[in-house]
Amino acid sequence: MLRSITPKEKTMRVNPPQHLVSGRPTAERGASTPLPMLVPSNAWRILNARTGGAVSRPTFYRWLSNGKVFSIRLGHRLYIPWPVVSELISQCLSGARD
Repeated sequence: MLRSITPKEKTMRVNPPQHLVSGRPTAERGASTPLPMLVPSNAWRILNARTGGAVSRPTFYRWLSNGKVFSIRLGHRLYIPWPVVSELISQCLSGARD
């Protein structure tokens, strides 16, 4: 009996923000410099520290699952690039609501 292999959950692919695609500094030999990456728990802690607790933990994880916060999945782990976190901090401090 043959069974087809199907993923247990469907994943949504989201295009990265444009500032992550272009404008990255390059090393001397032409290789791109890796962006600092944060796990979601650390990104949420930094966001709360910089904004004074403006975003609750469930809200932050909902933003991750909905695609509002760009993340990269490597295996079973999620990573959030540092420029995305700094942009989110500036949006929260400016009072932007999406």
